Amino acid sequence: MKLELLKQILAVPTCSRQEDQMVAFLVDYVRQRGTKRCGEVVTDEWNNVYIRKGRADDFPCVVAHIDSVHPLRLVQIVQQDGLLFGVSESGQRTGFGADDKAGVFVCLELVERFDHIAVALFAAEEIGCMGAKHAPAAWFEDVGYVVEFDCPGRGLVSYTSSGTRLFANDGEFIQTAMPALEAHGLTRFQHHPYSDVMALRQRFRFSCLNLSCGYHNWHRSDEYVVIEEVEAAVTAGEALIAALGCRAYPFDAGAGDLAAPRFEITGLQMA
Repeated sequence: MKLELLKQILAVPTCSRQEDQMVAFLVDYVRQRGTKRCGEVVTDEWNNVYIRKGRADDFPCVVAHIDSVHPLRLVQIVQQDGLLFGVSESGQRTGFGADDKAGVFVCLELVERFDHIAVALFAAEEIGCMGAKHAPAAWFEDVGYVVEFDCPGRGLVSYTSSGTRLFANDGEFIQTAMPALEAHGLTRFQHHPYSDVMALRQRFRFSCLNLSCGYHNWHRSDEYVVIEEVEAAVTAGEALIAALGCRAYPFDAGAGDLAAPRFEITGLQMA
Protein backbone atom coordinates (compact mmCIF):
# COMPACT_ATOMS: atom_id res chain seq x y z
CA MET A 1 0.00 0.00 0.00
CA LYS A 2 1.27 3.47 -0.91
CA LEU A 3 1.19 5.15 2.51
CA GLU A 4 2.73 8.38 1.26
CA LEU A 5 0.07 8.65 -1.43
CA LEU A 6 -2.61 8.24 1.24
CA LYS A 7 -1.07 11.09 3.24
CA GLN A 8 -0.86 13.26 0.14
CA ILE A 9 -4.52 12.73 -0.71
CA LEU A 10 -5.62 13.42 2.87
CA ALA A 11 -3.68 16.70 2.80
CA VAL A 12 -5.27 18.08 -0.39
CA PRO A 13 -7.74 20.87 0.54
CA THR A 14 -11.23 20.17 -0.79
CA CYS A 15 -14.75 21.21 0.06
CA SER A 16 -18.15 20.83 -1.57
CA ARG A 17 -18.26 23.04 -4.68
CA GLN A 18 -14.55 23.78 -4.14
CA GLU A 19 -12.97 20.54 -5.33
CA ASP A 20 -10.63 22.07 -7.93
CA GLN A 21 -7.40 21.30 -6.07
CA MET A 22 -8.39 17.66 -5.59
CA VAL A 23 -9.46 17.33 -9.23
CA ALA A 24 -6.11 18.74 -10.37
CA PHE A 25 -4.22 16.39 -8.03
CA LEU A 26 -6.09 13.32 -9.27
CA VAL A 27 -5.79 14.15 -12.96
CA ASP A 28 -2.08 14.84 -12.59
CA TYR A 29 -1.51 11.64 -10.59
CA VAL A 30 -3.28 9.39 -13.10
CA ARG A 31 -1.53 10.97 -16.08
CA GLN A 32 1.88 10.69 -14.42
CA ARG A 33 1.30 7.02 -13.63
CA GLY A 34 0.38 6.43 -17.27
CA THR A 35 -2.35 4.58 -19.11
CA LYS A 36 -0.81 1.15 -18.56
CA ARG A 37 -0.98 1.51 -14.77
CA CYS A 38 -4.00 3.78 -14.29
CA GLY A 39 -5.86 4.13 -17.58
CA GLU A 40 -7.38 7.30 -19.05
CA VAL A 41 -8.79 10.12 -16.95
CA VAL A 42 -11.44 12.72 -17.82
CA THR A 43 -13.52 15.22 -15.86
CA ASP A 44 -16.89 16.87 -16.33
CA GLU A 45 -18.52 20.22 -15.61
CA TRP A 46 -19.53 19.08 -12.12
CA ASN A 47 -15.89 18.37 -11.11
CA ASN A 48 -16.42 14.61 -11.22
CA VAL A 49 -13.33 12.58 -12.15
CA TYR A 50 -13.63 9.42 -14.27
CA ILE A 51 -10.96 6.80 -14.93
CA ARG A 52 -11.29 3.89 -17.33
CA LYS A 53 -8.68 1.19 -17.83
CA GLY A 54 -8.73 -1.68 -20.31
CA ARG A 55 -11.67 -3.00 -22.30
CA ALA A 56 -14.76 -4.85 -21.12
CA ASP A 57 -18.39 -5.29 -22.04
CA ASP A 58 -19.24 -4.88 -18.36
CA PHE A 59 -16.78 -2.99 -16.17
CA PRO A 60 -16.42 -3.31 -12.42
CA CYS A 61 -16.63 0.24 -11.12
CA VAL A 62 -15.29 1.57 -7.82
CA VAL A 63 -16.38 4.96 -6.51
CA ALA A 64 -15.78 7.50 -3.75
CA HIS A 65 -16.38 11.23 -3.30
CA ILE A 66 -13.78 13.98 -3.42
CA ASP A 67 -15.47 16.75 -1.43
CA SER A 68 -15.57 17.21 2.33
CA VAL A 69 -17.55 19.23 4.88
CA HIS A 70 -14.46 21.11 6.09
CA PRO A 71 -13.45 24.56 4.78
CA LEU A 72 -10.47 24.91 2.47
CA ARG A 73 -7.31 25.18 4.53
CA LEU A 74 -3.81 23.78 4.76
CA VAL A 75 -3.60 20.73 6.99
CA GLN A 76 -0.58 18.69 8.03
CA ILE A 77 -1.20 14.94 8.18
CA VAL A 78 0.48 13.44 11.24
CA GLN A 79 1.14 9.72 11.73
CA GLN A 80 1.13 8.27 15.24
CA ASP A 81 0.77 4.64 16.34
CA GLY A 82 -0.90 3.47 13.14
CA LEU A 83 -3.23 6.47 12.99
CA LEU A 84 -3.35 9.51 10.73
CA PHE A 85 -4.89 12.78 11.90
CA GLY A 86 -4.90 16.42 10.86
CA VAL A 87 -3.16 19.39 12.46
CA SER A 88 -3.90 22.98 11.46
CA GLU A 89 -1.34 25.73 10.90
CA SER A 90 -1.98 26.85 14.47
CA GLY A 91 -1.07 23.39 15.77
CA GLN A 92 -4.61 22.28 16.68
CA ARG A 93 -6.33 19.01 15.76
CA THR A 94 -8.59 19.64 12.80
CA GLY A 95 -10.83 17.84 10.39
CA PHE A 96 -9.31 17.01 7.02
CA GLY A 97 -11.99 15.19 5.05
CA ALA A 98 -11.01 11.55 5.52
CA ASP A 99 -14.67 11.08 4.62
CA ASP A 100 -14.13 10.34 1.82
CA LYS A 101 -10.49 10.92 0.88
CA ALA A 102 -9.69 7.50 2.37
CA GLY A 103 -12.12 6.02 -0.15
CA VAL A 104 -10.49 7.98 -2.97
CA PHE A 105 -7.17 6.41 -2.04
CA VAL A 106 -8.68 2.91 -2.03
CA CYS A 107 -10.02 3.48 -5.55
CA LEU A 108 -6.62 4.64 -6.82
CA GLU A 109 -4.97 1.57 -5.34
CA LEU A 110 -7.52 -0.75 -6.95
CA VAL A 111 -7.26 0.76 -10.42
CA GLU A 112 -3.64 -0.38 -10.57
CA ARG A 113 -4.47 -3.95 -9.50
CA PHE A 114 -6.81 -4.77 -12.39
CA ASP A 115 -6.47 -4.69 -16.16
CA HIS A 116 -10.13 -3.81 -16.77
CA ILE A 117 -11.76 -1.43 -14.30
CA ALA A 118 -13.59 1.89 -14.08
CA VAL A 119 -13.41 4.54 -11.35
CA ALA A 120 -15.82 7.40 -10.65
CA LEU A 121 -14.84 10.02 -8.07
CA PHE A 122 -17.76 12.32 -7.40
CA ALA A 123 -17.95 15.95 -6.34
CA ALA A 124 -20.50 17.51 -3.98
CA GLU A 125 -21.63 14.32 -2.23
CA GLU A 126 -21.88 16.11 1.10
CA ILE A 127 -24.53 18.51 -0.21
CA GLY A 128 -26.85 15.94 -1.74
CA CYS A 129 -24.83 13.70 -4.06
CA MET A 130 -24.94 16.39 -6.71
CA GLY A 131 -22.00 15.02 -8.69
CA ALA A 132 -23.46 11.52 -8.88
CA LYS A 133 -26.92 12.83 -9.72
CA HIS A 134 -25.55 14.76 -12.71
CA ALA A 135 -22.91 12.29 -13.93
CA PRO A 136 -23.40 11.51 -17.65
CA ALA A 137 -25.52 8.39 -18.12
CA ALA A 138 -23.49 7.36 -21.18
CA TRP A 139 -20.41 6.80 -19.03
CA PHE A 140 -22.24 4.12 -17.04
CA GLU A 141 -23.69 2.20 -19.99
CA ASP A 142 -21.00 -0.50 -19.76
CA VAL A 143 -20.74 -0.58 -15.95
CA GLY A 144 -21.74 -3.99 -14.59
CA TYR A 145 -21.85 -3.10 -10.88
CA VAL A 146 -20.50 -0.50 -8.46
CA VAL A 147 -18.51 -0.83 -5.24
CA GLU A 148 -18.26 2.35 -3.19
CA PHE A 149 -15.84 2.96 -0.33
CA ASP A 150 -17.60 5.42 1.93
CA CYS A 151 -18.43 3.63 5.17
CA PRO A 152 -16.50 4.41 8.37
CA GLY A 153 -14.25 2.06 10.28
CA ARG A 154 -13.97 -1.58 9.31
CA GLY A 155 -16.40 -4.37 8.51
CA LEU A 156 -19.46 -2.32 7.47
CA VAL A 157 -21.60 -2.94 4.40
CA SER A 158 -24.48 -0.65 3.42
CA TYR A 159 -27.62 -2.66 2.80
CA THR A 160 -29.61 0.46 1.95
CA SER A 161 -28.72 4.12 1.49
CA SER A 162 -31.42 6.56 2.59
CA GLY A 163 -34.00 3.84 2.04
CA THR A 164 -32.74 2.86 -1.40
CA ARG A 165 -31.88 -0.81 -1.53
CA LEU A 166 -28.52 -1.41 -3.17
CA PHE A 167 -28.84 -5.09 -4.14
CA ALA A 168 -31.35 -7.94 -4.16
CA ASN A 169 -31.35 -10.14 -1.06
CA ASP A 170 -31.25 -13.41 -2.95
CA GLY A 171 -29.60 -12.13 -6.13
CA GLU A 172 -26.54 -13.49 -7.86
CA PHE A 173 -24.61 -10.33 -7.05
CA ILE A 174 -24.64 -10.65 -3.26
CA GLN A 175 -24.39 -14.44 -3.36
CA THR A 176 -21.24 -14.15 -5.49
CA ALA A 177 -19.85 -11.39 -3.28
CA MET A 178 -20.51 -13.04 0.09
CA PRO A 179 -17.48 -15.38 0.27
CA ALA A 180 -15.11 -12.44 -0.30
CA LEU A 181 -17.04 -10.19 2.09
CA GLU A 182 -17.05 -12.80 4.84
CA ALA A 183 -13.39 -13.68 4.33
CA HIS A 184 -12.47 -10.03 4.94
CA GLY A 185 -14.78 -9.39 7.86
CA LEU A 186 -17.33 -7.33 5.93
CA THR A 187 -20.38 -8.76 7.67
CA ARG A 188 -21.92 -5.81 9.56
CA PHE A 189 -24.83 -5.04 7.24
CA GLN A 190 -26.54 -1.75 8.10
CA HIS A 191 -28.96 0.87 6.82
CA HIS A 192 -26.92 4.00 6.14
CA PRO A 193 -27.56 7.65 5.25
CA TYR A 194 -27.25 8.91 1.71
CA SER A 195 -24.17 8.25 -0.37
CA ASP A 196 -23.33 8.29 -4.06
CA VAL A 197 -24.53 4.73 -4.61
CA MET A 198 -27.99 5.88 -3.57
CA ALA A 199 -28.00 8.34 -6.47
CA LEU A 200 -26.58 5.75 -8.87
CA ARG A 201 -29.12 3.09 -7.86
CA GLN A 202 -31.95 5.55 -8.39
CA ARG A 203 -30.69 6.28 -11.91
CA PHE A 204 -29.32 2.95 -13.15
CA ARG A 205 -30.18 -0.74 -12.94
CA PHE A 206 -26.91 -2.22 -11.69
CA SER A 207 -26.28 -3.66 -8.21
CA CYS A 208 -24.13 -1.74 -5.74
CA LEU A 209 -22.26 -2.10 -2.46
CA ASN A 210 -20.84 0.48 -0.06
CA LEU A 211 -17.98 -0.65 2.21
CA SER A 212 -15.80 0.55 5.08
CA CYS A 213 -12.54 2.31 4.28
CA GLY A 214 -10.95 3.17 7.62
CA TYR A 215 -12.01 6.69 8.58
CA HIS A 216 -13.42 7.58 12.02
CA ASN A 217 -15.15 10.56 13.67
CA TRP A 218 -16.14 11.90 10.26
CA HIS A 219 -17.16 15.54 9.98
CA ARG A 220 -15.44 16.33 13.28
CA SER A 221 -12.25 18.10 14.29
CA ASP A 222 -10.94 14.92 15.96
CA GLU A 223 -11.39 12.67 12.94
CA TYR A 224 -8.68 10.13 12.16
CA VAL A 225 -7.75 7.30 9.82
CA VAL A 226 -6.59 3.83 10.85
CA ILE A 227 -3.89 2.83 8.37
CA GLU A 228 -4.47 -0.88 8.86
CA GLU A 229 -8.18 -0.47 8.11
CA VAL A 230 -7.50 1.42 4.88
CA GLU A 231 -5.16 -1.35 3.81
CA ALA A 232 -7.83 -3.91 4.72
CA ALA A 233 -10.31 -2.04 2.50
CA VAL A 234 -7.91 -2.25 -0.44
CA THR A 235 -7.34 -5.97 0.12
CA ALA A 236 -11.06 -6.66 0.50
CA GLY A 237 -11.87 -4.62 -2.60
CA GLU A 238 -9.33 -6.56 -4.61
CA ALA A 239 -10.79 -9.89 -3.51
CA LEU A 240 -14.35 -8.74 -4.13
CA ILE A 241 -13.71 -7.49 -7.67
CA ALA A 242 -11.77 -10.64 -8.48
CA ALA A 243 -14.79 -12.69 -7.38
CA LEU A 244 -17.40 -10.58 -9.18
CA GLY A 245 -15.33 -10.19 -12.35
CA CYS A 246 -16.22 -8.20 -15.46
CA ARG A 247 -19.92 -9.06 -15.44
CA ALA A 248 -23.26 -7.32 -15.25
CA TYR A 249 -25.39 -7.79 -12.15
CA PRO A 250 -28.68 -6.02 -12.93
CA PHE A 251 -31.09 -5.07 -10.19
CA ASP A 252 -34.50 -3.60 -10.97
CA ALA A 253 -36.01 -2.75 -7.61
CA GLY A 254 -39.64 -1.81 -7.17
CA ALA A 255 -41.13 0.14 -4.29
CA GLY A 256 -41.74 -3.02 -2.24
CA ASP A 257 -38.11 -4.07 -2.61
CA LEU A 258 -36.84 -0.74 -1.35
CA ALA A 259 -39.02 -0.84 1.74
CA ALA A 260 -38.08 -4.36 2.85
CA PRO A 261 -37.10 -4.19 6.55
CA ARG A 262 -34.76 -7.17 6.91
CA PHE A 263 -31.73 -8.76 5.35
CA GLU A 264 -32.72 -12.29 4.47
CA ILE A 265 -29.58 -14.20 3.56
CA THR A 266 -29.08 -17.10 5.95
CA GLY A 267 -26.41 -16.51 8.58
CA LEU A 268 -26.32 -12.70 8.33
CA GLN A 269 -27.92 -10.16 10.61
CA MET A 270 -28.59 -6.49 10.28
CA ALA A 271 -26.69 -4.37 12.81
